[in-house]
Amino acid sequence: MRIDLCGKWLLYDEKNQIYEAKVPGCVHTDVIKEDMYWRDNTKKYQWIENCDWTYKKKFIVDKVCKTAHLVFEGLDTYCDIYLNGQWIGHCENMFIPHRFRAGEVLVEGENELEVRFCSPVKQVADRKVRNAAFAAERVYTRRMQCTYGWDWVERLVTCGICRPVYIESDADFGIEDLYVYTDSVDAYGACVRVVGTYKNFLSGIEVEIIVHSPDNKIVYAKKTYVNTADFAEYITISDPQLWFPMGYGEQPLYQLIFRYNDHEHITKFGIRTVRIMENVDEPESESYKKCVELKKTSSAADYDQNEEYKGFILLINGVKIMCMGANYVPVEPFVSEGTDKKLTAVLERAAECGVNMIRVWGGGIFERQHFYNECDRLGIMVTQDFLMACGEYPEEEDWFIEQLRLETAYAAKALRNHPSFMWYHGDNENAVRGCDTDKNYAGRRAAYVGMLPVLNKLDYTRRLLPSSPYGGKQYASKTVGTTHNTQYMGDHIFPYIINEAMEDYKENLETYTARFISEEPIFGAVCKSSLLKMMTEEEIYADNMEMWYHHTKSNPALKYHLMDIYALYAQKVLGKFTNPKDRLFKLQYVQYEQIRISMETCRKGAWFSAGIIYWMLNDCWPAASGWAIIDYYNVPKAAYYSFKRAAKQVISSINKQRIVISNRGMEDKCLQLKCYLLSLVDSESRVVMEKEVHTIANECMVLENPVFLPPNHIIICDLYDDGTLYDRSFFKDGFLHLERTDGVVSEKIDEQHIRVSSRHYVHAVELEADVVFEDNWFSLNKGETRIIKSDKPFENVEIVAYGMVIE
Repeated sequence: MRIDLCGKWLLYDEKNQIYEAKVPGCVHTDVIKEDMYWRDNTKKYQWIENCDWTYKKKFIVDKVCKTAHLVFEGLDTYCDIYLNGQWIGHCENMFIPHRFRAGEVLVEGENELEVRFCSPVKQVADRKVRNAAFAAERVYTRRMQCTYGWDWVERLVTCGICRPVYIESDADFGIEDLYVYTDSVDAYGACVRVVGTYKNFLSGIEVEIIVHSPDNKIVYAKKTYVNTADFAEYITISDPQLWFPMGYGEQPLYQLIFRYNDHEHITKFGIRTVRIMENVDEPESESYKKCVELKKTSSAADYDQNEEYKGFILLINGVKIMCMGANYVPVEPFVSEGTDKKLTAVLERAAECGVNMIRVWGGGIFERQHFYNECDRLGIMVTQDFLMACGEYPEEEDWFIEQLRLETAYAAKALRNHPSFMWYHGDNENAVRGCDTDKNYAGRRAAYVGMLPVLNKLDYTRRLLPSSPYGGKQYASKTVGTTHNTQYMGDHIFPYIINEAMEDYKENLETYTARFISEEPIFGAVCKSSLLKMMTEEEIYADNMEMWYHHTKSNPALKYHLMDIYALYAQKVLGKFTNPKDRLFKLQYVQYEQIRISMETCRKGAWFSAGIIYWMLNDCWPAASGWAIIDYYNVPKAAYYSFKRAAKQVISSINKQRIVISNRGMEDKCLQLKCYLLSLVDSESRVVMEKEVHTIANECMVLENPVFLPPNHIIICDLYDDGTLYDRSFFKDGFLHLERTDGVVSEKIDEQHIRVSSRHYVHAVELEADVVFEDNWFSLNKGETRIIKSDKPFENVEIVAYGMVIE
């Protein structure tokens, strides 16, 4: 028996005013009927968080089953549940599903379900104020932390039935707690271990266990009689098809089928091994010497007390993986609005630009199964934070540890069968000043008392890193483990932007290299077409930028607004804003430049560095300027195209001393290299090196650059694949001052293709339209032509072109 209780409900406020409601949903989406994201509309609805609310629904039951349970997959957050006027349960955690016995209360015919929500703000109003970023009260409440307000999302504290609700009977025999993992892979095949429990166990039932290969062939079949509740199977698969992350191989998925009593229980799984390689650097090695130099930088000195250094390299099926990705936050501020369709769209957009790893950040949620299924399909590796961020949580209180245990059990069972899932983090940034020998760092008890015992039972094949960042002494150090370069912003990066001329901005950014960067901060504006969905054109180009500030959140702990910091960054690096349109272009392009430098630094530093995960992938609400590379509307920002270029299998990086060509793939690749000096005065170029280069899989090659760089010249390095331009890198001394230029000629070929060419060198061409182009923000040499495809038909395209300033 299963009765779906989603759909239409009634919502009552404290004055008994009635609203039509939808479940899954929340108070904000039920009460607000206008576009709450247009201009500053959100300011009008802050009152919602201080109110109590009640959801009611009447439904019909034809026949009562005494074993029936009422199941809520998500309740946000503090509420009591009444069925036919009788209290049947309480909730205080939105991260886990809740089951309440209902069979004794249900009646044949009409029933009424009532969920009474208490304001999450009022619920903890009398608790001691603890140290936390953005909003202190949130640390007591087990709900999505970021919507208390963060430096990229408005404060939107809601409540509601945020995921499906239904009544079901679980009296039938079935499979539960299924755990499928790769025990070993060798030259003779793979051993897959399957463990689990038979629900409502009955001795003597015959179960057939079948495994289908990715091409739907039966590769294992067995019949067995059930005589115990727990089971374990070792399945040998000859010639296994191994799951690899995108860019390193295919993503084949097998099907495990349990067949019994005319029912089937189907689980998909992948075959792969995972190991984090943390070899200690030998004192005379290049990595050791690099660590010694890194420790001399001012930012490293604050955190790095390591005397022994070691790498952090992910191995999948024995292959070193260059992890290139971004931090994921919920795609909506309201959980119910994060639909499967939007999750797929965001993840496919990420895969299109080469994102092969996502870190699910601790201030968000455990996503629905569809998210992790799509990562399996697309080859996007996942690391998962437990849901705490930037605060001192009440981990000394037993109720809190118990909630963490429940969350850990839920997460382990939900995630452990996904081949894309790599490891856990205990939290986000609660322990940046901690180390393994520190008895009392924030998050230690949560990780080692709350989570680890549960994971040791339920997901013993994966690592729990007790916090992110983690490793060494202290946890945010650059020479051991994982690093958050976001930790250096307040004391180092921002003072550098404010106080220095920034002519050496490239060299400065390169000092933030590390063994594995789990957060690399980048900041930039969204495109005009997205801005027009949140403000008027007049507001986009207004001198006071009032609406920009509303849609660009900052950190109240800062003495300045993030918008001002990065506007200053853009002007120092790219040149003073000459008008509001120039401002818009440079606020976008500055993020492109940050990714270009940081990602090239990581790629040419392989395998000292083995990963760079940007802060962040996507936006949770319509941000005018912010950290994401994909905006709230799933439109790529300028930074997206920089990432896409730098994530290719082979890229080059050039400076005055050398050219580094990095191949991060599984196959060698032969390319033609052409290096030339280009004059910014007349766009004429002179070839200084031309040769065929044979790049080795997963290695870098270094070529000496013998070029003297005259004034008003840049060096460009092009890589060609069978005569087609494959990659372009460049080097310019000092600033990258840009100015608007003409000379770009465009022609619409058909409804989805445009041809662009230039009469002189143009450093950045932006194609602005309400479509997504396969490439954008690219350079054009004198006489060079590009044909660019869009994702859907377009009418008009605005061409914005910028060249380098002649000094």
